[in-house]
Amino acid sequence: MENYIPKLPLRKSLRHITEDRLSQIVQTFHDADEEGKGFLSSEDLKVAFVSLFGYKPSKNEVAQLMGKTQTAVSRVNTLSPGDQPLATKPKAFGGEKTSDHNHMSLEHFTEIAKKKILAEDNNDEIRQMFIAFDAMCYGFITLDIAKRIFQHVAPFLDSVTIEKLFREADMDQDGRVSYRDFEFIMNFELDEWL
Repeated sequence: MENYIPKLPLRKSLRHITEDRLSQIVQTFHDADEEGKGFLSSEDLKVAFVSLFGYKPSKNEVAQLMGKTQTAVSRVNTLSPGDQPLATKPKAFGGEKTSDHNHMSLEHFTEIAKKKILAEDNNDEIRQMFIAFDAMCYGFITLDIAKRIFQHVAPFLDSVTIEKLFREADMDQDGRVSYRDFEFIMNFELDEWL
């Protein structure tokens, strides 16, 4: 097992949702919108999240996703009776205005779901790559292991380059690349290239 060289997973496009996955998002929206209103209430959103992501979001998460922020709530409290409240979605979800912060459109739900799925896919892919490097389940990667793997998957890299890459990834300079180190460098590199 010491000479085992893992087959590294192929990188997928991290900024792309497949048509099947998009269809699943739309179908989940319609399934949660049982009354066919064309929008999701807070309770409908919880049902959709359980179906799509496998967990029930907290009240705070639902409030954020629905565009209810402390500033929106405080603005509503200061309005005179004839004023119409406008809430804004969090900037992370487009920052567009919506006329009613108690309902979520299909477009808003789709954007939120896409971003959440892409983030989950990225983390899962990084975890799989680390596991491929850490075949002995030590919880870290040593320079020797990195050299051995790079010999097989990227034989054109010389030893000096591999050592530089390793030192860059080894954030605390302890001679080991932990999962946290690996995740940081992979996210940093991905952000630079995307």
